[in-house]
Amino acid sequence: MQHFIANDGISIAYHDKGPQDAPPLILLHGFTGSSAVFSPLLAHLPYHRLIIPDLRGHGASAKPASGYHVARLAMDLQNLISHLSLNHGSVTAIGTSLGCAILWSYAELFTPAAFAHMVFVDQAPLQNYALDWSSAYSNRGCNDAASLAAMQATLASDPETVYKATVAACLANRSHPLPTDQVSTQQAADDEKFFVDIAKQGQAEWYGKLMADHTALDWRDSIAHTFGPGSGSKTKVLVVASERSGCFPAAGPLAVVGLVNEGRWYALGMRAGGGLAKGVVIDWGGHWCYWEDPERFSELVRGFLAAEQG
Repeated sequence: MQHFIANDGISIAYHDKGPQDAPPLILLHGFTGSSAVFSPLLAHLPYHRLIIPDLRGHGASAKPASGYHVARLAMDLQNLISHLSLNHGSVTAIGTSLGCAILWSYAELFTPAAFAHMVFVDQAPLQNYALDWSSAYSNRGCNDAASLAAMQATLASDPETVYKATVAACLANRSHPLPTDQVSTQQAADDEKFFVDIAKQGQAEWYGKLMADHTALDWRDSIAHTFGPGSGSKTKVLVVASERSGCFPAAGPLAVVGLVNEGRWYALGMRAGGGLAKGVVIDWGGHWCYWEDPERFSELVRGFLAAEQG
């Protein structure tokens, strides 16, 4: 791995793989993850320069006592783009879970002009309940002050329980099992160990503070302002939701389509119509669909890029 120093002096680790003159594709992992979660996907994206950071507090990046805010992670992304001298307007980014919020924060702070395309994977623009945002859209687990406090308490006393619960929610064969799932008992145990070991590279208390910031943020108005009509944005967007996500009902992530195309979200789904954003609902994976079926996920991404570039 390579490292660069963010503008606050913190070391951020990243991979830079593939032809240096190929179109740059940044992959952003989610809560308690690392760049390693994309390892099955890399072979399916051979025609890109793949740039894959470990978020601060995760993986091989530094573990500072501060910086547990989505906006700080967005600044790290800006620092990475500057460090690599990536041409604005040429970059594609795939944000998964928390990675989506990092991209929304980046767009709010810097505009989305650096990005030709963004792919948002299974993240609603608001995790918590609100008067106009019910369980039909919000996170299935951490969605209010009480559930956040319970998670933070468990992270303090028994963090592995939280890490295992995260795996159970994020893999479709656990959250929404089907008779056709072909996952052996040994494979299930290996999968759990893989993700738990990655989570253990970070600090449980820091994760809890980051989740407090992440769950409290409502990105709906920000997305409409930075990507929607009148914003001047040219960034094309693909939203991937899942019928088998243990984290969000599909209607939550799909609300982003309406926010980009029309500056508003639509109850229980997205309206048909043109615009910069497209949405798709899958059933072959859950919250971590890119890891569960990397071939199908890469086909989805390649199809989106080819259609928009054609």
